[in-house]
Amino acid sequence: MAGIWLSDVPSLDYDGTLFQERSLCSVTANTREDGEEFLALAERFAIRPEIATYPMADAPAALTDLAHGGFSGAAVLCAD
Repeated sequence: MAGIWLSDVPSLDYDGTLFQERSLCSVTANTREDGEEFLALAERFAIRPEIATYPMADAPAALTDLAHGGFSGAAVLCAD
């Protein structure tokens, strides 16, 4: 089934609507062996993560930095 849009296609604010989306997720389908294999490969290829740490109380600052490119890699919130 096909439709015809009779009016102008509404504009979409890509920056505000799409590019600032963030999600937290957990993966439970991997085994300990998977993790060990991954870490061995990371060591073999000298992969080093880039992280910026923030105390949990500074989560708003971390989100601000994230939105404005204040760090490269991943941000990690640490328990106070």
